[in-house]
Amino acid sequence: MKRARTASLLAFALAVATASGVSAAVPSPATSSLPPCMVFCPIGDAPSPNIPAFTVVVRDFGNNPIAGSTVVLDFSACPQAFICPQLPLDPYTVNLTTRTLAAVTNASGSVTFPARVGGTGPAGCAKVFADGVLLKTYALASPDQDGDGGVVSVIGNDDPIFASKLGTADPTADFDCSGGLVDDQDQFLFFFHHSHSCLGFVDPVKRGSWGRLKSHYR
Repeated sequence: MKRARTASLLAFALAVATASGVSAAVPSPATSSLPPCMVFCPIGDAPSPNIPAFTVVVRDFGNNPIAGSTVVLDFSACPQAFICPQLPLDPYTVNLTTRTLAAVTNASGSVTFPARVGGTGPAGCAKVFADGVLLKTYALASPDQDGDGGVVSVIGNDDPIFASKLGTADPTADFDCSGGLVDDQDQFLFFFHHSHSCLGFVDPVKRGSWGRLKSHYR
């Protein structure tokens, strides 16, 4: 009798939640789909050659996609991450105080972040949450190796920093998500993003001061 009453109360609660438009589904790290690594560029042009889109598909424990789930990329434990300020066309919400990006899943439970983020961070510093549930942690990789994405990203100190990682297994320079050594393919991707910044492509020849930078906006 007690068991039947508990089941009835649970069914009633689920019905109320559904009627009020609140999803009763709980995101599951085991069934949700996330990229193998996290690679972003301040210009927000990932995906690009061999860099996968950062798409998160949120599912519940029954492997059902969850629409309307709030996905948060949390960089609060990545002090070297550079989060570009919000622009009108960004398909996510930027909170510079909490150092997070947030967006809501579509009807298929999917959301993609063309995140304008630079800098790097060690394994585990970047976290992905869905409705407050931790789905996965990452190292942060970016061609903006020195994290100065607000001025000019992939020139200046970035070249020697990246060069020092060639031949190592440093995940902060693993741009092709191979999980192996930083190699020629990663170097190709690094140069592909040369001169990218939070505001667009910056001509390094014109670099002198922020007021004189020649930016080519997309």
